Amino acid sequence: MANSAIPAEFVTSTTNGTTSSRDTSRWWQWVLVYPTLAVTLITAVPTWIDHIRAAGLGVSRGDLAQAQEQNQLWQVNLDCARSQEIQRIKTKRNLEIGAQVCPSGDVLLLLKRPEADQPTFRWVSARTLEREASVLLGPTAAYAEPREGPVAQVPRSVINQRWLKPGLLKQRVQQAGGGCVDLVINTYTGRVGQTLVRCDAEF
Repeated sequence: MANSAIPAEFVTSTTNGTTSSRDTSRWWQWVLVYPTLAVTLITAVPTWIDHIRAAGLGVSRGDLAQAQEQNQLWQVNLDCARSQEIQRIKTKRNLEIGAQVCPSGDVLLLLKRPEADQPTFRWVSARTLEREASVLLGPTAAYAEPREGPVAQVPRSVINQRWLKPGLLKQRVQQAGGGCVDLVINTYTGRVGQTLVRCDAEF
């Protein structure tokens, strides 16, 4: 009886050791046999991160780099955006268009379509202007037809501004009629929210 018990214990311990070593070898075999899968998973991590960042900013992954550049240009040219006025004109198509050139060479563009409640801001970097001057400054079919009569100028003056949080800039703008509006600008997308306020209201 004693002799039969010994082999049973021996078999049990041997079986446990074999199972453990088999699990270990399976794990290593998985990594070694399927290196392509491991490389694919590792290289996909930046893509996942970009998707998460883009979703957080409210843009598509393809527009993420441009949105980040727009935000950076707002930060670099923040003093310029406050100290200078954007002279806007209203075209015969009822578009409001304005531009502001900063000492850095970067240009802040403003466009308000007739159907839009708020304008959209977009920076054009000096580097882009130098690289694509012929494209940006050349004639386009949309504006090829001659204009008739003068265009109306719509002055604006930024009297105060501050960051609400990263990516959201608040500006108080005094309009030609004497009233003021508070703009909340998404510096990634250029979208704007607007509130009519008294010029002496708390900012």
